[in-house]
Amino acid sequence: MNLSLLAQHQRLFSVACASLTLSLTLSIGLGQAKALADISWLDMIGEGSVALLSLAWIFFLLVSRPPGRVTSALVIGLSCFLFSAVLDLVDEVMFYEHTATGLSMIESIPSGIGMLIMSYALYQWHQEQLILNKQLQKRESNSREHDQVDFITALYSAEYMRTQIDSQLQNSSSPGFSVVMLDINNFDLFNRQYGHDQGDHLLRELSDIILMNLRSTDLACRYAGDRFILLFPDTDLRTAEQIAEQIKLAIANIAFKPNQSGESVYHHLTFAAESAITGDASDSILQRVNRRLDMFKQHGQAHG
Repeated sequence: MNLSLLAQHQRLFSVACASLTLSLTLSIGLGQAKALADISWLDMIGEGSVALLSLAWIFFLLVSRPPGRVTSALVIGLSCFLFSAVLDLVDEVMFYEHTATGLSMIESIPSGIGMLIMSYALYQWHQEQLILNKQLQKRESNSREHDQVDFITALYSAEYMRTQIDSQLQNSSSPGFSVVMLDINNFDLFNRQYGHDQGDHLLRELSDIILMNLRSTDLACRYAGDRFILLFPDTDLRTAEQIAEQIKLAIANIAFKPNQSGESVYHHLTFAAESAITGDASDSILQRVNRRLDMFKQHGQAHG
């Protein structure tokens, strides 16, 4: 649970609040209070539990997931369900004369819409988990070759990347590939301020995020220090840059907490990309992308 994520979900938080406010306004404003003897307290407990659980689910989603399509669909679907649940709850303590039919329709329709939206969101969430499982399986497989695995991040080393680039270059049937180098901005400053243990912890977390955003055919390695190198087989430069941009945005939206004070630190990347050309060797490609990255960092640019 990360309370700092709430600041990134202001619109979704407003949607949930609007759903709750509108349902209370409609149900209370259009009805009259029942006598205590007419209230079914057992129904109140059951329907109140549904409304409270809907609110709790919305809260935990907002403090557990970064912004994205799945998070938005889940919160909107739950907000629709919350709307119906609150109307159903207040209906136990209010009675309506001329508006009963209209409120009955309003009460039932949003819950059905919410269930449809949440079903779509849960399917997309399932797809996310499948991708994550593939990446974790790939990491487990990679870790078996200990002599070519970086101890801190559990990614392959730069030497292993060279062998894979050479393999791509020797494959004459391959239509081409791209290489992206990532650099963590101000990593040295972070190390000095919070210590090398926290720096290593940060590298491990960032490597996890990088893997989650790669395809099953892509390869991520630790190049050196705070730099990562990515290999995209059968991928043009534009597509590789788009994936790198997605990784950059994903990392920028994650709060890292380096100490017990609860302080949140956000990180940004600089990246550069290169494609293979005729007569290339692994070292020449890596040198080009390394120089391009250094040039971008010197000029304060975000990417190549």
